[in-house]
This record gives sequence, C-alpha cells and structure tokens, in this order.
Amino acid sequence: MKYIKYITMVLLVGLFAACSDKDVTYDVTKADSSSKAYVQIFNMAPIANSAANYAYMVDINGFQYQNNLAATLLPRNGVPSGGTNLFFTVDAGALNIKLHKKENVDYVKEDGGYYYIDVYGVKNLIRQDSMVYVIESDGVKDAQGNVLKGGFKFAGENLEGKFVRDEKLNIKERFVAEPYYTGSCQVAAGKRYHVFIHNMDADPVAIEVDELPAIAEVAQDWPSLDLTDYIGEGSNCKFYNFLYESTGAPFGKKLQTYLKNPDTGAFDIPYGEAIGYGEGTKWKVMPFKKSIYNSSGYGRVDYNFHVIGANGADEGVLTYGTNNREFTDYWTYYVGRAYVMFIMGVRDGSGVTMATPRWTYM
Repeated sequence: MKYIKYITMVLLVGLFAACSDKDVTYDVTKADSSSKAYVQIFNMAPIANSAANYAYMVDINGFQYQNNLAATLLPRNGVPSGGTNLFFTVDAGALNIKLHKKENVDYVKEDGGYYYIDVYGVKNLIRQDSMVYVIESDGVKDAQGNVLKGGFKFAGENLEGKFVRDEKLNIKERFVAEPYYTGSCQVAAGKRYHVFIHNMDADPVAIEVDELPAIAEVAQDWPSLDLTDYIGEGSNCKFYNFLYESTGAPFGKKLQTYLKNPDTGAFDIPYGEAIGYGEGTKWKVMPFKKSIYNSSGYGRVDYNFHVIGANGADEGVLTYGTNNREFTDYWTYYVGRAYVMFIMGVRDGSGVTMATPRWTYM
C-alpha cells in the first residue's frame, strides 16, 4: 500500500507541474478601435457573374487579399469570405480599394512558332530575343537544363504547355498589374461598415452597420397568433438597395419589402423600412413558419417589393423586364442566423437581370 501511496503522490506532483507553466497562446493583435475601422466589401455592380469579372486579388489600402488564384471577390458577393461575421481591420479615414484580374495568358503553338494571347486578346509571336517572363514552377529550361525564372530573352526554349507572360503582367503573383477597378470612400474609427462597389466607374458606398439585435428580445409581428408554435425565433435580416432602372441609371424611387403571408398566400406583411438607391434597412427579425415542427428550425420566406414614390405614396408592386412581370423571390432561412439581402441588377431588362443575392452574416 505504501508503494501505491507514493506513486499517487508522484503522479499528482507531475500533473500540477504539467498544468502550471505551459500557457497556450495565439499570434493575434488586438485591434485599436480608436484608430481602426472594420469593413466587409461587396461587389453589387450590375455586371455579369462570369469569370471575366472575378477579382482574384483585392487591394485594400495596400494590403493584397488573395486566395491562391481562386476567385476572391465575385459579382454579387463579398469578402472576407469563408466565414461569418468576419471583417477587415483598416486604418480609419480613406479606404482605397483596387480589384485585379487573374492573369489570362493563353499559350498556342502554330507552324513551329510560339505565340501567346495576352489579357487584351492580342496574339503575340514570340520571336528570337523576345523578352518573356516565367516563374520557377513553369519548368522552362535553357539549353544547359537550368530552370528559368523571371524575365529572359527567348532563344528557342521549349515553351509547350507553359505559361508565358508579357511585361504588362505581375510576374510574381500572376495577377494583371493594373487594377480593373479603383475607388475610395471614408470610414470612421470604431465603426463597422458594409462597403459596396455598385458601379465599376464610381467610388464605393460605405454604410455603417447597426448593432445586431438579440432575436429573442424582438417581438414577433405575424398577423395571426396561431402560427406561434411554428415560428420559432426567426432570423435577423437587412436589405440593401442597389437596383438600376436601366444601364447606368439607378432606380429613382424607394422600395418597401413585403413578405408572403403563409396563411393567405398574399404579400401583405410589410418588412423593414422603405429604402432608396444606396440605402439599407436596419436589422430586423424575419419570422417564418418552420418546415419541420420539432426541429432547430428553417423555413421558406417569399417576398416582393412595392415602389414608394417621392411623396411617400405606394405605387404598387415592383415589376421587371420587358414584359413588366411582378418581381417575387424567396430564400430558405434558418433560426438564429443573420442574413444580408441585396436588391441589384437592371430592372428594365436592358442589362444584368435584377436579382436578390444573399450574404450569410452569422
């Protein structure tokens, strides 16, 4: 028994020693709210959601945010992505944004000669002594078998299946050196902002983000009380209006969101406040009838928009396209989440069709 006693004492001493002098730390820097602002950046310009418009590098006040040549900022989307409720920390004052495209050089070989088609679509013959650029991973070798990198004068090296760049491109990062969008706005210290690129030829709009309310503290406002057992607590939601009437012309009136009543099927439940172009609503709980009664909770919410004139009069349901169809849309919402909704595109059908993309805030 004495041995067991001594072994137990040794084990206890060892455990205390192991727990006392090793702290787990993380390499983080606390943001100074007296000099920093916090931003999420969105591209809601009425442009096609295609690879030609993807931003593969976002420059924010000189900081280059990139994602291993996977698209970082797509039309109808935002950064920082890959998580919820993440913000960039930036110096208060001027917020400068530049968007860069991925290098898009295509290599071709014709009639025994080497060509590249640059980002401008121009076909270029690679002549003897032409200055071309490669990076090490391209594996281009000179006559002695040395792997070339950087700029070199072409002397017959085998370029088949390799990338070849001209001097207009950023050699190291494989991004086009000149940004295809540049804009700036102002942000204040200690504030959180949603920053919107809404026109590729204009500065972005920065809108301060209001405090997210606790869902349980917000009263439900469905018109019928018999839905109580099915609603749960709902989701927080806000809408931003960046709708264009026609290409280059913002929609000139306000929009009021209306939800579809799950009892009657009518779009008769006003939600949030009416907002004009470049404006956003406050956070508001969006209740919904759950699809599964006894679950964590999710449900479909349908909505449309009413046009509100300058005098505050309701001018009826928003229509779109050449046939002036009434616009409706829907998303599935989950209890306890928060979502940012965007009204964007071109209403009259002359450009990118209007849509209501969504961003999961938390």
